[in-house]
Amino acid sequence: MYSFAILLGAVLRWLFKGFRTSLSDELLCRLEPTWGKTYKFENYVVGVIAIVSLLGFIVIVFL
Repeated sequence: MYSFAILLGAVLRWLFKGFRTSLSDELLCRLEPTWGKTYKFENYVVGVIAIVSLLGFIVIVFL
């Protein structure tokens, strides 16, 4: 789940940036961190937030 969260976070950040950066740079964490210690950690946090939000949405809608 750790690597999936990083992958999801990288793709979401690439989408939020409006395709201005290279997707490969996002996936391989080659960019400078903005608010976290490392870019990989930032992608992880974004991915975990997305997963928790998605699971919460599914629980609310279907239960």
